[in-house]
Amino acid sequence: MNEILFHPLGDAVSASEDLEKIADIDPRLMRTHYFDGQLLTAEDLTRDQIYLDQRLREVGRVLGNGILSGLALSLDSLSGMLTLDKGKALTSAGRVLELGRTLSVSLHDKALISQLNSGLYQRFNRGLYAVVLRYVDVGTDIAEVFPKDLGDKRGFEYALVTESVQMGLVPLPTALAQQHPLHVRANLMREYLGDDQLHGVLPEDAVALGVLAIKEDSPQWLDTELLRHPVRNEADKNELQADLMRQYEKLLADVLAARRGGGLTGDFSARDYFSLLPPVGTIPMEAVDPVNGRQGYFPENFQVSIAPVRQSDVALIKEEALGQPPIDLSSKEPVDIVILAPLSNQEYGQFARQLETNYDPTLRRLPQLDLLRLRLYPTQLDLDTSAWTTIWDRVKEEEIFYQRRPTRAAETQISAIVLAQGSTLPPSIPPVSSPADSGNLLESEEQVFFRRISFKQLANERSPQDDEGNDSLEEINLEFRNDAAIVMACLNLLLVIDSRYDSLIWQTLLHLARGGNLADFLVALKNEDTTSGMGQRVAGVGVSFGLPATLLNRWRSLDA
Repeated sequence: MNEILFHPLGDAVSASEDLEKIADIDPRLMRTHYFDGQLLTAEDLTRDQIYLDQRLREVGRVLGNGILSGLALSLDSLSGMLTLDKGKALTSAGRVLELGRTLSVSLHDKALISQLNSGLYQRFNRGLYAVVLRYVDVGTDIAEVFPKDLGDKRGFEYALVTESVQMGLVPLPTALAQQHPLHVRANLMREYLGDDQLHGVLPEDAVALGVLAIKEDSPQWLDTELLRHPVRNEADKNELQADLMRQYEKLLADVLAARRGGGLTGDFSARDYFSLLPPVGTIPMEAVDPVNGRQGYFPENFQVSIAPVRQSDVALIKEEALGQPPIDLSSKEPVDIVILAPLSNQEYGQFARQLETNYDPTLRRLPQLDLLRLRLYPTQLDLDTSAWTTIWDRVKEEEIFYQRRPTRAAETQISAIVLAQGSTLPPSIPPVSSPADSGNLLESEEQVFFRRISFKQLANERSPQDDEGNDSLEEINLEFRNDAAIVMACLNLLLVIDSRYDSLIWQTLLHLARGGNLADFLVALKNEDTTSGMGQRVAGVGVSFGLPATLLNRWRSLDA
């Protein structure tokens, strides 16, 4: 089948007109059409150079703009030496910038700076400057230009054009305030958030590497995170929050270094330095005291809690938290904050269990780890003091962080950290055989069940407390590990009986399993008076199910 084509320029008359006047074609890119016998001029060859350059820049614009790798910037405030490491970047104009070696320049070398800028900038004005790396092409080598007519004289032109990169300073429209540098940088975090190009101030063929403050013709400080960002297209909400978090972490480290250098501690209010915080970030350990129920970092109108968290979950929690809005410390609206203390999986399983509270078996399937509420002023706690003392001794100072909880979770008092989630097993459906199942490729319902739930997995969550419990666990596993109904019944009982009774739970489960009474025992236990303790309820029900008297007395003693 032949393809149906249309002439791109319309009729033959309009084809001879200038391309700019034709309505049905976009003359954005043009290239030379070569043919034998054609007289080529410099204009024809330059047109093709421009065409290829534009095509390459189109690819760069699709990829985005920002830092690809490297290009770490540093300043020696004493010598005024500004150093840029090698690396790569993409500009918003689509140009690829690559610096193949370390580049250093002294901001006090005014002779060199003036020479590179045609005699200008022998003195820097007070203000803020964006340090940029930009694309530049420089004409090199000399070629003779022969005259076209006999009466013309010979001339000279550049023979080569060398493309390179150049580091420079771009004055910013923001004035350098008469404040401490830490406060100035904190205000710029808020002002520059989401304004990558600063309303056209930064050149399109450049990328920003940081912000430099100059006062009295000398560099004062350098912030290597302001205006800088990794390669991306238009920044979405999460990427802007990631920018804010990087800027906050850098500034907080400088704040803590300055305070400790002056003999001050890390116990301070965030409003002393910041007006805007990212939705997730580091918090000084000295500003938090879970043993006495106190925090001094966030304002009094904030609802601040603390909880332990598994170290393996930290990366995911931080990533999800970036979807929350930033924290405005000047707002009077209450914000719900949770401070998280990362622990290893082993330590979390050991210490977090001590913070579990009693629960209503009709409403909760698993024990709940309630968040510990912190106040601006110390409040002596009678609960969990020893557990939090131990946890706080094991947490690393640099790993403690806060997270803004989702608004809906804050309003309904639902924890933002899901420790476990129950599920209901579907009704039993016998497998349907097929001709392709001659090799037992389909798993039975019990095979699927045992891949997910077993006595060993239950013991990981509710481990025996002594040798007697371990022996009971081994016996029940040997006798009933292949009985899905027994395993499921034990799971249901573990969901109802609190973990504080784990010293007797496995002995009891073994007796009930051997008597075939697990399901009936669960029904009777749920019908027992819920006003009494669980130990009294188990002892009361256990008499009719033949549990040993010594075991029942031990259950009663746990409620004493």
